Amino acid sequence: MQEFDSDIFESTWFNLFYIMTTLPQIFLTLYIIILKPGRKLSDYNINRFKPADLLKAAAVLLGIYICIIPVGFISKIFVPDLGNPVVYGAGWQFGNPSLIPLVVISCIATGYSEEIFFRAYLVKSLEKSGLKIVPAAAVSALLFGSGHIYEGFYAFAATAVIAVFLSFVFTKTKSIHAISIGHGLYNFSVLIISMMGVL
Repeated sequence: MQEFDSDIFESTWFNLFYIMTTLPQIFLTLYIIILKPGRKLSDYNINRFKPADLLKAAAVLLGIYICIIPVGFISKIFVPDLGNPVVYGAGWQFGNPSLIPLVVISCIATGYSEEIFFRAYLVKSLEKSGLKIVPAAAVSALLFGSGHIYEGFYAFAATAVIAVFLSFVFTKTKSIHAISIGHGLYNFSVLIISMMGVL
């Protein structure tokens, strides 16, 4: 496993740099979508934000935690040693309350960049090319999970399961905002849990 800086969110510079690089990624993906002839953002369930999306995002956050509980139990059965870095990785750390507003923005930006690409663009593009929703969601989940394997095999499995759940919610709600904000809140909650010393 490649080493990574688990407390990188402690840096003001990292958070600012991350936001500055994530926003162009979001706009690039949106631009790629509208470049396709006859396609518009609404074809990819990218619509205006509605206040109800915040309530849906809270439900998404709860759903993500419900999804990862069985993955955690199964991992613990097969590999009980939580110190095993190959399976459990190092985990993100955070302990600077003064950076909370900036970290919230970083986490929400992450939610939007990943959801716009992996759910709105990738799943919808695979569907439009003739793939059914289940295999399209599976491809998206495997790619999304593999992007987190540097955190350990538990992170790979957990994020793949989360991706399947987010694809399902996205298909049902047709709201990019609900899954993006819920995803961002999940990332932020993991950092807050680490700040409280639970992880």
